[in-house]
Amino acid sequence: AIARHGTYVPSRAPGSPVHEAMVGALDLVGGPILTNLASLGAAIAVLWALDVLLSQHGLGPERRWAIALVGFNPWFVIAATSSVDYLFALAFVLWAGVGLRAGYTVSAGLLGALAMGCRIGSATLLLAIIVAEMWVRADDGDARRARRARLVTASLVSVAGTLALFTPSFIAAGGLEFASNDFSTSSLAVHLGRAGAKNLTLLGTVGSLAALAAVPAVFRLVRGSWSGWVVRFATIGLVLSQALFMRFPWKMSHLLPCLVVGAILLGAALGGRPRLLVTIVLLQLLFCFVQLEVIRPDDPNRATGARIDVSVGWGPVATDWQCRREHRDAYRGRQKVEVEAAWKCAQPFSD
Repeated sequence: AIARHGTYVPSRAPGSPVHEAMVGALDLVGGPILTNLASLGAAIAVLWALDVLLSQHGLGPERRWAIALVGFNPWFVIAATSSVDYLFALAFVLWAGVGLRAGYTVSAGLLGALAMGCRIGSATLLLAIIVAEMWVRADDGDARRARRARLVTASLVSVAGTLALFTPSFIAAGGLEFASNDFSTSSLAVHLGRAGAKNLTLLGTVGSLAALAAVPAVFRLVRGSWSGWVVRFATIGLVLSQALFMRFPWKMSHLLPCLVVGAILLGAALGGRPRLLVTIVLLQLLFCFVQLEVIRPDDPNRATGARIDVSVGWGPVATDWQCRREHRDAYRGRQKVEVEAAWKCAQPFSD
């Protein structure tokens, strides 16, 4: 609607005006091929930003394994080849952090606003950037004042930009109703169970077990390197992103922020002895095509319980490719059910 008629109706609450405008314009020019290529470009931007951040932390060539962990993750691969907003939001957030650290204050604020205009959940990583930037030694008054000035400027630009971007949503809804949702909540135990099951599926069962083996090294990193900006950002970002996902434990792609900041922590913790990290990367490649499931929800997507059920099947990328072959014209669908037929069949625990 934005690209064709200059009007705006959010595709879903609260809206994604930046991504929707980009997809609309690119679709008019080159159709789904161009919109998917844009997603691939966003994926490259995410990996490039990861390389910059890990380099700033002092990692050498070994940082490539942390980058590969993200790039070879099946959910990242699927998002990178689909017309979805997750990677655009991540790219804008990460480059906002890079820009803020480099002194490009206004640009960082604008990138933060663009991230919010892609996914409102970007607020968790943006908050992590703010907290990481504020954390300066108490006796370093000059540095504290300089950082505070940069943060205030960037934050004001970001807030103003975000308000401007969501003005069409406000107008279309006739008020703040666009910012509300009608999704019901369950008990704390159910939310934790849903989030836990999908976290297990983020790296795959075997990959998750390998990542657990790195937890002691990550704790040592956080205790010993908290003064490092990248470690602060990744740690706070992981905590906040997991908290948000526990409240809304929905799609696997909602865990991509956790994947990115988790890879930063793993890369920084295991950079000097990357054997375990290399193992996790290889397991991601395998997970793309083969997956081991050990639990089965009682009602996938609305589960309130689960049982132990060990099975081996096609991995997410293989399943996604099959879905695309079977639903070649799904992108032409005008109804939600027509589109969901293609992208929902790759979700975990599907029959």
